[in-house]
Amino acid sequence: MAENKTYRLYDSLEFFWKKKVWFIIIPVILALLGYLGAMVIPKDGDYVGKSTIFTGSVKLEALTNPEHIKTKYGQHFTGTTEVFVPTRSYIKVETHGNNKDELTKELTQFNDQLIEGLMAQHDKVIKGTETYANAQAAQVETLQTAIESYKGILSETENLTVVNNFAALLSTAEMDLKNALATEQRVRNDIITYEQPALANTYVVETKSYGLEGAIAGFILGILAAILTLSLWKYILEARGSKRV
Repeated sequence: MAENKTYRLYDSLEFFWKKKVWFIIIPVILALLGYLGAMVIPKDGDYVGKSTIFTGSVKLEALTNPEHIKTKYGQHFTGTTEVFVPTRSYIKVETHGNNKDELTKELTQFNDQLIEGLMAQHDKVIKGTETYANAQAAQVETLQTAIESYKGILSETENLTVVNNFAALLSTAEMDLKNALATEQRVRNDIITYEQPALANTYVVETKSYGLEGAIAGFILGILAAILTLSLWKYILEARGSKRV
């Protein structure tokens, strides 16, 4: 007696081939629904404006708080606006609107106000640092004058007490001079390396539509739905057939 064999995969593929039109109908319908669904998702505006501001060497605790930055520099925004602080050296803003010119104006105003505030802090630090460096330079001149004076006295006297006293003063003054020169150089190097705030980039573009992405997602889901639907269809047919036997 010949052995009965079942080829479920082959049977399923054969059934799918006979019903192959559904692999077009279902994915196309879901792709269309995905496209329409993505297109009707509410947008914050027809345009989106983005800016990235480099804070330079200005490090303030307030610059790490997006809400503080938005409140202080972005109250004029009329559309949905978000401020981000990804690192301590960069501030990013994203704002939306329906009028490109107005949105550009608002974004420019934010950029100008924020950079103005950063530059004020930058100039304050530079001014204070320069004042300190100049004080060190004056100290250097005073010490150099004192050292020359001490050397002159030492060269003109043989009094042991005077020699010992002024030798000690000379040694201290030379050590102070060395430290003052090093401090002045370090402070002036700090001024050179202190980076200014700057606008890294800014632009306004149309808000992206996700219709294509929605259509692709719908099409893929449609293929899966077609496989599931046809598998269930085949199962029901087989179940009905087995009950009739």
